Amino acid sequence: MISFSVYKRFTAVYFAVAVLCIVIGAVSVSRNPGKEILLFAALMAVLVITIFILRKIANKKFQTEVVSHLHNCNVGLYIESLTKLLGTRRDKIDQSMYACLSSVGYEVLGDYDSLYASCKNIKLKMHMPIYHRRMFSYYFNNKELEYAINEADTLAALAAKEKNLKEKKIIDEMEAECRRTLRVNDGDYDEAMKYFSEILQSTDPHPLLTRVSCSYAYGKLLYLTGKTEEAKEPLLFASSRGGDTKYKKNAVELLEKIG
Repeated sequence: MISFSVYKRFTAVYFAVAVLCIVIGAVSVSRNPGKEILLFAALMAVLVITIFILRKIANKKFQTEVVSHLHNCNVGLYIESLTKLLGTRRDKIDQSMYACLSSVGYEVLGDYDSLYASCKNIKLKMHMPIYHRRMFSYYFNNKELEYAINEADTLAALAAKEKNLKEKKIIDEMEAECRRTLRVNDGDYDEAMKYFSEILQSTDPHPLLTRVSCSYAYGKLLYLTGKTEEAKEPLLFASSRGGDTKYKKNAVELLEKIG
């Protein structure tokens, strides 16, 4: 979750509530001696609830004003909005979060030098799965397969140690994505074709970016297996709806090759 402190007005609201609680507490204690513990507990509850509400609102605002650009394949606008919000933050958590989120955007753009630069600023332990997932992409793109495999192995090790089931599932999915990429690189297409086909046929409301990336991947696999006519439909979708993503660029190039 994004910290509500990245939004100045939310921070102002929090401090206003905190000051109000202090004032109310001081007045109440002077008028009700002997009930300090009860008053302190009540005021702390108010602050905790305030933080919870502000975090919820901040995350919804972040999803709407920043992440939605990525989901809609407007990656340049996503990075611009992200940089405006987090790029100058000095807090270590915010800096590492910015590096994580920007690395995702740079991968979708196909800008692997910028992806690498972002990864070097991912410092916190809780962000290491994202670091290793993005570095896998960097090494794989550079055809450094030994290093890419090491990153996938590191994700497997992190998943094995993770006690939080939700986090473990996320890391497992990251590793599975890496292994799938490696199998396709080795010429094993069946599992990947089934995976992308199921997503494209699903009635779940997947973001446009997911549908575009899967359409390109599936179209490429169809092309590699000699099904060039079948490949055109998913590739055309990726090329027409892909915005400024690498998937659009790659789909256009592949369609030109098919003719």
